[in-house]
Amino acid sequence: MSQSLSSMVPNLSLEDHIYQAEDMISMTSTNSMPTRELSSPDSHSVRSCDACCMETEPTEKGMMDVRVVPAAYHRTNSNQFSQMSSYEMYRRPRGLALIIDIEVYENDVQERRFGSHVDVENMKALLQGLEFDVTVHKNLQLGQFFKQVTEFCSNKMHDEADMTVVVILSHGKDGVVYAADGQSINMEYIYEFFNNRNCPLLRGKPKFFIVQACRGDRPDQGVDSSEPSTAPPSPEKTLSQSKKRRAEALDAIACTPDAADVARARPTWEDMIIAYSTIPGYASLRDHEKGTWFVQSLVEVFMSHAHDTELVDLLRMTSERLSHFTNEMGEKQTCNVEMRHLYKRIYFNPGLGAPPSSVTRSVSSPPCSRRQQYLEQ
Repeated sequence: MSQSLSSMVPNLSLEDHIYQAEDMISMTSTNSMPTRELSSPDSHSVRSCDACCMETEPTEKGMMDVRVVPAAYHRTNSNQFSQMSSYEMYRRPRGLALIIDIEVYENDVQERRFGSHVDVENMKALLQGLEFDVTVHKNLQLGQFFKQVTEFCSNKMHDEADMTVVVILSHGKDGVVYAADGQSINMEYIYEFFNNRNCPLLRGKPKFFIVQACRGDRPDQGVDSSEPSTAPPSPEKTLSQSKKRRAEALDAIACTPDAADVARARPTWEDMIIAYSTIPGYASLRDHEKGTWFVQSLVEVFMSHAHDTELVDLLRMTSERLSHFTNEMGEKQTCNVEMRHLYKRIYFNPGLGAPPSSVTRSVSSPPCSRRQQYLEQ
């Protein structure tokens, strides 16, 4: 093993002996801060659980015809009287997006994540529709994983970007995902690559992480709303359900408990939002042919509503949509969103470039012809 991580990237603070990554490269330093804009939504905005559902009962679809609805005009606030500004979002491309998919594990050290290729294609199509420059890497060993993340976060193109997106699809447990060689990767270490100290090119710009992986091995048996009960499931029922699994799998692995690394809060953590497919301690469900419930829910919501809905609201809608999924064992899944000093709203504004500086628009009468033409197609 060559020199340690701490000597190659001195600002990273988590224990380098846990990761043993090589080929780290130095990062450049530039600062770019957004400016403030003000606007308001129109009558097409979606703000309720009932309105966010595209179908009465969501069904697993596999490969989808992903078409992002273009925005009718630039929006920066969800409320006309809100004083919260929004991040700039008009550059083309909006920024760089990285997808790392670990589907196949070497020497069968972990179970193959059948169906993950569907998530990759759907997520890639979505991010391209949202006007990101997307790069996909598959089945990376530990050293390759860190090399790609390091090169991505130090890419000088971030200086000309409004935002970045990082998607990780893998097996995992709480706080950890697994590379193709079976070695663990602490997610806090990945996030640290993108903080203000280590990634100055993204200072003041939103960094959106999407993590599709188990955070434990507990199944969510759901709750019968008509007959509430406090009785835990019997061991016999749990064993029977495990035997019934056919075309579904968990993005978890069997492991013995160990001491978790504790992330230290710092003022350098800003403008981050993390969407986890499940909550700590619980499993994340994946169909062998149609991919994961979480990624499908997110893609469906974002492609239909990113043109007029803010990112946090989109994730609320994703959560509501995910709640409708269940399998033959009656299991459910709950996603989790974490924000780290996310000061402003995020509107993707798909289909729009820089707004004309000389044109102002009335909130009560946005142009509708472009939207109507799209819906009629």
